[in-house]
Amino acid sequence: MFRRPLIHLLLVALPLSLLLAACTKSNSPLKLYYISSSRFTSGSKTVGAGDTLSTRLYAATSTEAASTNRLTHFRVTVTYSPLTAPFAYPTNLATFSYTSLPTSQEVVYLDSTLTTLPRDFLYTSTFGARTTSGTETWLFKATDTDSSTSARSFTLAVRRADSTTVYHDYTLNLPSSNNTYGSGARRFIDLKSGLVYPSYSVLSSPSLQKKTDLVLLLDAARLATTDEPSITLNAKLWSKSTIHPTRFSLTALTPTTFADAKDSISIRQQFVANNSVTLLNKLVADQVYAFHTYDGTDTGSKPKPIYGLMRVVKLPAGSTAGLQLLVRLAKQPRP
Repeated sequence: MFRRPLIHLLLVALPLSLLLAACTKSNSPLKLYYISSSRFTSGSKTVGAGDTLSTRLYAATSTEAASTNRLTHFRVTVTYSPLTAPFAYPTNLATFSYTSLPTSQEVVYLDSTLTTLPRDFLYTSTFGARTTSGTETWLFKATDTDSSTSARSFTLAVRRADSTTVYHDYTLNLPSSNNTYGSGARRFIDLKSGLVYPSYSVLSSPSLQKKTDLVLLLDAARLATTDEPSITLNAKLWSKSTIHPTRFSLTALTPTTFADAKDSISIRQQFVANNSVTLLNKLVADQVYAFHTYDGTDTGSKPKPIYGLMRVVKLPAGSTAGLQLLVRLAKQPRP
Protein backbone atom coordinates (compact mmCIF):
# COMPACT_ATOMS: atom_id res chain seq x y z
CA MET A 1 0.00 0.00 0.00
CA PHE A 2 1.13 3.52 -0.65
CA ARG A 3 0.64 6.61 1.43
CA ARG A 4 -1.50 9.57 0.43
CA PRO A 5 -0.04 12.43 -1.64
CA LEU A 6 2.49 14.67 -0.01
CA ILE A 7 0.32 17.54 1.25
CA HIS A 8 1.31 18.76 4.68
CA LEU A 9 -1.21 20.78 6.67
CA LEU A 10 0.36 23.78 8.31
CA LEU A 11 -0.15 24.07 12.04
CA VAL A 12 1.38 27.52 12.28
CA ALA A 13 1.43 30.45 9.89
CA LEU A 14 4.52 30.70 7.70
CA PRO A 15 6.37 34.02 7.63
CA LEU A 16 5.39 35.96 4.54
CA SER A 17 9.06 36.62 3.76
CA LEU A 18 9.34 32.94 2.84
CA LEU A 19 6.32 32.95 0.59
CA LEU A 20 6.11 35.95 -1.66
CA ALA A 21 7.77 34.83 -4.88
CA ALA A 22 5.28 36.90 -6.91
CA CYS A 23 1.63 37.88 -6.79
CA THR A 24 -0.83 35.06 -7.35
CA LYS A 25 -3.31 35.28 -10.21
CA SER A 26 -6.61 35.38 -8.36
CA ASN A 27 -9.42 37.82 -7.63
CA SER A 28 -10.55 35.90 -4.54
CA PRO A 29 -9.10 35.55 -1.04
CA LEU A 30 -7.60 32.23 -2.16
CA LYS A 31 -3.82 32.56 -2.59
CA LEU A 32 -1.19 30.21 -3.99
CA TYR A 33 2.47 31.12 -3.54
CA TYR A 34 5.80 29.63 -4.47
CA ILE A 35 8.27 29.38 -1.63
CA SER A 36 11.45 30.82 -3.05
CA SER A 37 14.93 29.62 -2.17
CA SER A 38 18.03 28.42 -3.97
CA ARG A 39 16.73 24.88 -3.61
CA PHE A 40 13.22 25.28 -5.03
CA THR A 41 12.24 26.02 -8.63
CA SER A 42 9.76 28.89 -8.86
CA GLY A 43 10.19 30.25 -12.38
CA SER A 44 10.83 29.32 -15.99
CA LYS A 45 14.40 28.43 -16.96
CA THR A 46 16.64 26.17 -19.03
CA VAL A 47 17.79 23.02 -17.22
CA GLY A 48 19.97 20.02 -17.96
CA ALA A 49 18.52 16.78 -19.31
CA GLY A 50 17.28 14.64 -16.41
CA ASP A 51 18.11 17.23 -13.73
CA THR A 52 16.51 16.56 -10.33
CA LEU A 53 14.49 19.59 -9.22
CA SER A 54 12.17 20.50 -6.36
CA THR A 55 9.38 23.02 -5.96
CA ARG A 56 7.29 24.06 -2.94
CA LEU A 57 3.97 25.91 -2.86
CA TYR A 58 1.78 27.27 -0.10
CA ALA A 59 -2.00 27.63 -0.55
CA ALA A 60 -4.22 29.62 1.83
CA THR A 61 -7.79 30.91 1.97
CA SER A 62 -8.96 34.02 3.77
CA THR A 63 -7.21 34.69 7.08
CA GLU A 64 -10.34 36.29 8.54
CA ALA A 65 -11.39 34.35 11.63
CA ALA A 66 -15.07 34.43 10.65
CA SER A 67 -14.44 33.08 7.17
CA THR A 68 -15.82 29.63 6.38
CA ASN A 69 -13.92 29.37 3.12
CA ARG A 70 -11.76 26.24 2.88
CA LEU A 71 -9.58 24.48 0.32
CA THR A 72 -11.27 21.66 -1.59
CA HIS A 73 -8.98 20.60 -4.41
CA PHE A 74 -5.37 20.71 -5.60
CA ARG A 75 -4.25 19.67 -9.07
CA VAL A 76 -0.82 19.46 -10.71
CA THR A 77 -0.30 18.83 -14.41
CA VAL A 78 2.78 18.86 -16.63
CA THR A 79 2.56 19.36 -20.39
CA TYR A 80 5.45 18.10 -22.49
CA SER A 81 6.30 19.40 -25.95
CA PRO A 82 7.12 17.60 -28.13
CA LEU A 83 7.47 13.85 -27.41
CA THR A 84 8.90 12.71 -24.07
CA ALA A 85 10.50 9.58 -25.53
CA PRO A 86 13.34 9.82 -28.07
CA PHE A 87 12.80 8.82 -31.69
CA ALA A 88 15.06 8.08 -34.63
CA TYR A 89 15.26 10.85 -37.20
CA PRO A 90 15.08 9.85 -40.89
CA THR A 91 18.40 9.39 -42.68
CA ASN A 92 17.47 12.27 -44.95
CA LEU A 93 16.83 15.08 -42.46
CA ALA A 94 15.37 17.21 -45.23
CA THR A 95 12.28 14.98 -45.15
CA PHE A 96 11.65 15.62 -41.45
CA SER A 97 9.10 18.25 -40.41
CA TYR A 98 9.39 19.42 -36.81
CA THR A 99 5.90 20.92 -37.01
CA SER A 100 4.47 17.39 -37.38
CA LEU A 101 5.40 16.54 -33.79
CA PRO A 102 2.79 16.71 -31.01
CA THR A 103 2.84 19.87 -28.92
CA SER A 104 0.80 18.92 -25.86
CA GLN A 105 1.39 15.64 -24.05
CA GLU A 106 -0.31 16.35 -20.73
CA VAL A 107 0.33 14.24 -17.64
CA VAL A 108 -1.83 14.61 -14.54
CA TYR A 109 0.85 14.53 -11.84
CA LEU A 110 -1.52 14.98 -8.88
CA ASP A 111 -5.29 15.35 -8.62
CA SER A 112 -6.29 15.50 -4.97
CA THR A 113 -9.64 16.20 -3.33
CA LEU A 114 -8.93 17.74 0.07
CA THR A 115 -11.52 15.90 2.16
CA THR A 116 -10.36 17.53 5.41
CA LEU A 117 -11.12 20.99 3.96
CA PRO A 118 -8.01 22.70 5.36
CA ARG A 119 -7.62 26.47 5.50
CA ASP A 120 -4.04 26.18 4.19
CA PHE A 121 -1.48 23.57 3.16
CA LEU A 122 2.07 23.13 1.98
CA TYR A 123 2.96 21.05 -1.10
CA THR A 124 6.48 19.87 -1.92
CA SER A 125 7.46 17.94 -5.02
CA THR A 126 10.79 16.55 -6.23
CA PHE A 127 10.85 15.58 -9.89
CA GLY A 128 13.14 14.91 -12.81
CA ALA A 129 13.30 17.13 -15.89
CA ARG A 130 12.74 15.58 -19.29
CA THR A 131 15.75 13.83 -20.85
CA THR A 132 14.97 14.77 -24.46
CA SER A 133 15.05 18.21 -26.09
CA GLY A 134 11.87 20.22 -25.63
CA THR A 135 9.86 21.95 -22.93
CA GLU A 136 7.67 20.99 -20.00
CA THR A 137 5.15 23.31 -18.40
CA TRP A 138 4.12 22.66 -14.80
CA LEU A 139 0.73 24.02 -13.71
CA PHE A 140 -0.40 24.07 -10.06
CA LYS A 141 -4.04 24.91 -9.31
CA ALA A 142 -5.89 25.25 -5.99
CA THR A 143 -9.69 25.46 -5.59
CA ASP A 144 -11.75 26.56 -2.57
CA THR A 145 -15.33 26.06 -1.35
CA ASP A 146 -16.42 29.22 -3.19
CA SER A 147 -15.22 27.58 -6.45
CA SER A 148 -12.53 30.23 -6.75
CA THR A 149 -9.19 29.10 -8.16
CA SER A 150 -5.60 30.25 -8.01
CA ALA A 151 -2.86 28.93 -10.28
CA ARG A 152 0.89 29.06 -10.72
CA SER A 153 3.08 27.72 -13.51
CA PHE A 154 6.61 27.60 -14.88
CA THR A 155 8.19 26.19 -18.04
CA LEU A 156 11.46 24.26 -18.16
CA ALA A 157 13.45 23.91 -21.39
CA VAL A 158 15.99 21.18 -22.22
CA ARG A 159 18.36 21.52 -25.16
CA ARG A 160 20.46 18.56 -26.30
CA ALA A 161 23.00 18.72 -29.11
CA ASP A 162 22.79 14.98 -29.86
CA SER A 163 19.12 14.57 -30.79
CA THR A 164 19.91 13.05 -34.19
CA THR A 165 22.06 10.18 -32.87
CA VAL A 166 20.67 6.63 -33.16
CA TYR A 167 20.79 6.10 -29.40
CA HIS A 168 19.55 8.05 -26.39
CA ASP A 169 21.19 8.16 -22.96
CA TYR A 170 20.48 9.76 -19.60
CA THR A 171 21.33 9.46 -15.90
CA LEU A 172 18.75 8.47 -13.28
CA ASN A 173 19.29 9.70 -9.71
CA LEU A 174 16.77 7.77 -7.64
CA PRO A 175 15.73 8.50 -4.03
CA SER A 176 17.44 6.95 -1.02
CA SER A 177 15.59 4.60 1.32
CA ASN A 178 15.36 7.37 3.94
CA ASN A 179 13.75 9.83 1.52
CA THR A 180 11.68 12.24 3.61
CA TYR A 181 9.02 12.69 0.94
CA GLY A 182 7.37 9.29 1.50
CA SER A 183 4.87 8.70 -1.29
CA GLY A 184 6.36 11.73 -3.04
CA ALA A 185 9.51 9.71 -3.78
CA ARG A 186 9.91 8.90 -7.47
CA ARG A 187 9.88 5.12 -7.80
CA PHE A 188 8.01 4.22 -11.03
CA ILE A 189 10.40 4.36 -13.95
CA ASP A 190 9.64 4.85 -17.63
CA LEU A 191 12.93 3.66 -19.15
CA LYS A 192 11.88 4.83 -22.62
CA SER A 193 11.72 8.50 -21.64
CA GLY A 194 13.84 8.61 -18.48
CA LEU A 195 10.94 10.03 -16.46
CA VAL A 196 10.24 8.71 -12.95
CA TYR A 197 6.95 9.22 -11.14
CA PRO A 198 5.73 9.01 -7.51
CA SER A 199 3.09 6.47 -6.53
CA TYR A 200 0.34 9.08 -6.24
CA SER A 201 0.76 9.90 -9.94
CA VAL A 202 0.95 6.35 -11.26
CA LEU A 203 -1.71 4.61 -9.16
CA SER A 204 -4.39 7.00 -10.41
CA SER A 205 -3.30 6.96 -14.06
CA PRO A 206 -3.66 3.89 -16.34
CA SER A 207 -1.70 5.75 -19.04
CA LEU A 208 1.32 6.14 -16.71
CA GLN A 209 0.98 2.51 -15.62
CA LYS A 210 1.27 1.48 -19.27
CA LYS A 211 4.50 3.48 -19.54
CA THR A 212 6.07 2.03 -16.37
CA ASP A 213 8.88 -0.45 -17.11
CA LEU A 214 10.56 -0.70 -13.73
CA VAL A 215 9.82 -0.12 -10.04
CA LEU A 216 12.33 0.98 -7.41
CA LEU A 217 11.42 -1.10 -4.37
CA LEU A 218 10.97 0.50 -0.96
CA ASP A 219 14.47 -0.37 0.24
CA ALA A 220 15.73 1.76 -2.70
CA ALA A 221 18.39 -0.86 -3.46
CA ARG A 222 16.42 -3.27 -5.69
CA LEU A 223 14.55 -2.96 -8.96
CA ALA A 224 11.65 -5.03 -10.30
CA THR A 225 9.50 -5.13 -13.41
CA THR A 226 5.77 -4.64 -12.95
CA ASP A 227 5.11 -8.35 -13.60
CA GLU A 228 7.70 -9.60 -11.11
CA PRO A 229 5.83 -12.20 -8.94
CA SER A 230 7.46 -11.16 -5.65
CA ILE A 231 6.09 -7.61 -5.67
CA THR A 232 2.46 -6.79 -4.99
CA LEU A 233 0.81 -4.00 -6.90
CA ASN A 234 -2.55 -2.79 -5.64
CA ALA A 235 -4.94 -4.77 -7.84
CA LYS A 236 -7.75 -2.26 -7.25
CA LEU A 237 -5.60 0.56 -8.62
CA TRP A 238 -3.31 -1.22 -11.06
CA SER A 239 -5.03 -3.16 -13.82
CA LYS A 240 -3.33 -6.23 -15.31
CA SER A 241 -4.11 -4.81 -18.73
CA THR A 242 -1.64 -1.97 -18.14
CA ILE A 243 1.31 -4.28 -17.38
CA HIS A 244 3.77 -4.99 -20.16
CA PRO A 245 6.77 -7.33 -19.82
CA THR A 246 10.24 -5.89 -19.32
CA ARG A 247 13.23 -8.22 -19.04
CA PHE A 248 16.88 -7.76 -17.97
CA SER A 249 19.98 -9.84 -18.59
CA LEU A 250 23.39 -9.27 -17.02
CA THR A 251 26.12 -8.54 -19.58
CA ALA A 252 29.91 -8.77 -19.53
CA LEU A 253 30.25 -5.12 -20.49
CA THR A 254 32.59 -2.87 -18.53
CA PRO A 255 32.13 0.90 -18.17
CA THR A 256 34.49 1.31 -21.15
CA THR A 257 32.74 -1.16 -23.46
CA PHE A 258 29.38 0.21 -22.33
CA ALA A 259 30.50 3.67 -23.50
CA ASP A 260 31.46 2.16 -26.88
CA ALA A 261 27.98 0.70 -27.54
CA LYS A 262 26.59 3.48 -29.69
CA ASP A 263 24.47 1.79 -32.34
CA SER A 264 21.17 -0.08 -32.21
CA ILE A 265 22.65 -3.42 -33.30
CA SER A 266 25.36 -3.56 -30.61
CA ILE A 267 22.83 -2.51 -27.97
CA ARG A 268 20.29 -5.14 -29.05
CA GLN A 269 22.86 -7.95 -29.26
CA GLN A 270 23.65 -7.62 -25.55
CA PHE A 271 20.20 -8.85 -24.51
CA VAL A 272 20.00 -12.63 -23.97
CA ALA A 273 16.37 -13.71 -23.64
CA ASN A 274 17.01 -17.15 -22.12
CA ASN A 275 19.08 -15.56 -19.36
CA SER A 276 16.67 -12.78 -18.50
CA VAL A 277 15.17 -11.84 -15.11
CA THR A 278 12.45 -9.58 -13.70
CA LEU A 279 14.08 -8.79 -10.32
CA LEU A 280 17.43 -7.04 -9.85
CA ASN A 281 18.16 -7.68 -6.19
CA LYS A 282 21.96 -7.91 -6.10
CA LEU A 283 23.12 -4.74 -7.79
CA VAL A 284 26.84 -4.06 -7.92
CA ALA A 285 28.54 -0.85 -9.03
CA ASP A 286 29.65 -0.94 -12.69
CA GLN A 287 27.39 -3.88 -13.56
CA VAL A 288 25.75 -3.43 -16.97
CA TYR A 289 22.37 -4.96 -17.72
CA ALA A 290 20.73 -5.23 -21.12
CA PHE A 291 16.95 -4.81 -21.20
CA HIS A 292 14.06 -5.48 -23.52
CA THR A 293 10.68 -3.77 -23.21
CA TYR A 294 7.75 -2.41 -25.20
CA ASP A 295 5.85 0.82 -25.43
CA GLY A 296 2.72 -0.06 -23.47
CA THR A 297 0.80 2.79 -25.10
CA ASP A 298 1.37 1.34 -28.59
CA THR A 299 -2.07 0.19 -29.76
CA GLY A 300 -0.75 -1.77 -32.73
CA SER A 301 -1.14 -5.55 -32.96
CA LYS A 302 2.65 -5.99 -32.66
CA PRO A 303 4.24 -3.28 -30.48
CA LYS A 304 7.82 -2.60 -31.49
CA PRO A 305 10.44 -3.99 -29.08
CA ILE A 306 12.77 -1.51 -27.40
CA TYR A 307 16.29 -2.52 -26.39
CA GLY A 308 18.67 -0.74 -24.06
CA LEU A 309 21.55 -0.95 -21.61
CA MET A 310 21.62 0.09 -17.96
CA ARG A 311 24.84 0.63 -16.04
CA VAL A 312 24.85 0.73 -12.23
CA VAL A 313 26.94 3.81 -11.42
CA LYS A 314 26.44 4.18 -7.66
CA LEU A 315 24.63 2.24 -4.96
CA PRO A 316 22.58 3.91 -2.18
CA ALA A 317 24.78 5.42 0.53
CA GLY A 318 23.70 7.14 3.72
CA SER A 319 20.43 9.03 4.07
CA THR A 320 20.60 11.17 0.93
CA ALA A 321 22.53 9.42 -1.86
CA GLY A 322 20.31 7.02 -3.76
CA LEU A 323 20.81 4.58 -6.60
CA GLN A 324 22.38 6.15 -9.71
CA LEU A 325 21.89 4.52 -13.11
CA LEU A 326 23.15 5.38 -16.58
CA VAL A 327 20.71 4.26 -19.27
CA ARG A 328 21.29 3.98 -23.01
CA LEU A 329 18.63 2.79 -25.44
CA ALA A 330 18.26 2.37 -29.17
CA LYS A 331 15.89 4.91 -30.68
CA GLN A 332 12.82 3.79 -32.59
CA PRO A 333 11.27 5.48 -35.65
CA ARG A 334 8.12 7.44 -34.97
CA PRO A 335 4.92 5.37 -35.47
